[in-house]
Amino acid sequence: MFFWGQVKISNNIQPSSLAKSDENALYFVDFWATWCGPCVHASKYLESLQMQFPNNFYIVSLTQESPEVVKKFMAKHNMRLAVAIDYEGDTFLKHNVRSLPYGILFNADGKKLWEGHAADLKNYNVGGYLARNKKTVSVSSFFKLQEYKKEVAVPKEEEEAIKKNFVFNEDKAIEFESSDVQVIDKGDFVEFRGSLQDIISYNLKSYKGQVKIPAELNKYYSMRFRKDTKVFFNKEKYILRALKLRKKDEEHEGDVIVLTVDSPKFWDTNQIDWGVNNPQFLIGDSEIKADNVSLNEIVYKLSGLLETPIIFNEKSNDEDLHDWHIHYKYFEFMSSNLDDYGIKVEKKVEKIPQYVYTAR
Repeated sequence: MFFWGQVKISNNIQPSSLAKSDENALYFVDFWATWCGPCVHASKYLESLQMQFPNNFYIVSLTQESPEVVKKFMAKHNMRLAVAIDYEGDTFLKHNVRSLPYGILFNADGKKLWEGHAADLKNYNVGGYLARNKKTVSVSSFFKLQEYKKEVAVPKEEEEAIKKNFVFNEDKAIEFESSDVQVIDKGDFVEFRGSLQDIISYNLKSYKGQVKIPAELNKYYSMRFRKDTKVFFNKEKYILRALKLRKKDEEHEGDVIVLTVDSPKFWDTNQIDWGVNNPQFLIGDSEIKADNVSLNEIVYKLSGLLETPIIFNEKSNDEDLHDWHIHYKYFEFMSSNLDDYGIKVEKKVEKIPQYVYTAR
């Protein structure tokens, strides 16, 4: 039994848009991941179950992945259940969750009533447990939002998988190779070479000025990830775990460029063709060309060239590859270029996210 029925979470991404009551007798924790195909199907089933019991019953989908990965997934799949992060795996570990999808049903006291494959929880199960459990507790009381202070032990099987799929080495020589992160496709692996700040900012697709790392921690690394693995889709999480770092999200007001994708008129991938295993970007004094690059990648490159954070006015779901040719030196020319692609550009002063990394 949990102390006062609380399940620990490290980040509350969104509340449920289907549940109608804040005080509930039953809470169902749906353990899932964005890379888990069956989890997506189970999530849709649980949405229908939540709609059948909008009162006294509350479902939370809990994942160990980073907020950035989860938010991009949610934008594509229109998730309506409550979503939260168990970033260091404390709750997963406590309940020995080793296969997904998986779910546990609790009453208001935190007593475990049912557990198993998330899609195996039926409406008659919920109805029966509701009839026998009358005590209620609020959502905020049941789910304890807290920043973890301890390093959670990694199960042996996961540790072996990490070692197989993620290899990194500190390399001071990389400092003199390039002023930006190098991304090298090595078949089954993708290798990143650069400073820790550059590697993290690239994977967040954020301007590196938003990534705050003390100088003594900002070393140069070669990091290799096996493609299409859990580690590959959660690079930041495993980098922080390997280097024993902690992340805190903050906000800072400053100059920002805001993009609004109005009526997309993106190029296809036939406008520029530099062949296989050639650089994707060609950057001149005033123009940038790109071959087979996503919208998020070209925006990341532009933010570095302009030394200014760039954000979208609304969530951008476009991850397709395109060719690009954009002037960036003069704002008016850049605005005109991007307008040709159906993207409106504004300069603003707004609160923007900052990602602060410290040693544990």
